[in-house]
Amino acid sequence: MSSFTEFRRGLQLALSMNRRSPVKFALLTILVAMSTLVFLGVSELSRASTDSLDSAIESDLGVAGTYRVEASSDLGLTLSETLAVLRPPIDQVSDQPVVVAERFPSIHPECPPFNLLGDVTAIVLRDDTGAPEPFAPGKLPADGDLCLAGLAVPRDALREATAHEKDTYDASIVVDPVYEQVLRLASDRPPTYLIAVTTGESDDVTDQLRTSSIDALRQHAQQASVPATDAVVVTRADSGGSVRSASAGIRLVYGLIGWGVLLISGIGLLVAELIVLRDRTWFFGLARAVGARRWSIAWLVIADILLVLIAGLLVAITVLAIAGPGIASFGREAFQVELHVLRLSALPQLFLGFCVVLLLAGFYPAIQAMRLDPLDVLERR
Repeated sequence: MSSFTEFRRGLQLALSMNRRSPVKFALLTILVAMSTLVFLGVSELSRASTDSLDSAIESDLGVAGTYRVEASSDLGLTLSETLAVLRPPIDQVSDQPVVVAERFPSIHPECPPFNLLGDVTAIVLRDDTGAPEPFAPGKLPADGDLCLAGLAVPRDALREATAHEKDTYDASIVVDPVYEQVLRLASDRPPTYLIAVTTGESDDVTDQLRTSSIDALRQHAQQASVPATDAVVVTRADSGGSVRSASAGIRLVYGLIGWGVLLISGIGLLVAELIVLRDRTWFFGLARAVGARRWSIAWLVIADILLVLIAGLLVAITVLAIAGPGIASFGREAFQVELHVLRLSALPQLFLGFCVVLLLAGFYPAIQAMRLDPLDVLERR
């Protein structure tokens, strides 16, 4: 007899036995359903909370693994030419698009005689080819009139840099590219070309990127009589390592809670199955006495637990299908996040968890049932 045939017969017999013990089956099904609901709920809370926290961290502190490459404009290269030279060393550490800016130091953005801001550093944002990025107005750096090189400019010609831009480019204001030539006149020093490189990894590649960038610009630096080490500076621009670690810790805690609930469910099933095994020892002994194989008994025990898991999962899915819209609405109104507890992305973990529960609750009882001596069982009866 094949294992599949034995399992199919064990499943049929388990269905028949559970129909004769509806209370036991219902209680175990509720246990599994509640564990499934808690696991899926905790998984969704983990996703929502950590995603929101990670988005806030990236907005304020930058993406993990962000580096600022500062190339001198004294080498006689345009921004586009500098990008072309530095592209190979950048591609060695990152395959993500770069963000480019041109930084102008010692800018006085207020019209005389006002000098509340003092000298600030300004940037003009560009795309990864060196072309100007469309300018988006934002918060103004001052309440009064704005000037560049002593010339009045519209109030939507510049804005205060965001926290992420300040960390990435070490600049205070962002200027519309339309006023770039005026900006050059306003600065008493040549601009610096800035390239923001993102790896998305926690491993530090500052030294590698610095060395390869210096080697790439070495020939141009020699032609311009500029020390190669002064031609390019590489620094790590992301920050908030402790906050990022806290976000990872929150995800870990949620994961431990979810898996802990599933394990408790498995232990509950194990205890229940051991009680059932004790009550059915006479049946297993009689079955063995009339010729049932050991594996037939084991498949019966496993099928019994599998039925409970499937029933509990179906109950949990039904509950979530009914309550899902209400949960999503509550999440939007109370926490301003989208909560979708029944996500396809959580199903692989749930399947793995059920396999662990099946192994935990079924392995030992199945082994015990296989080891029963039919004569010993029948003599005790």
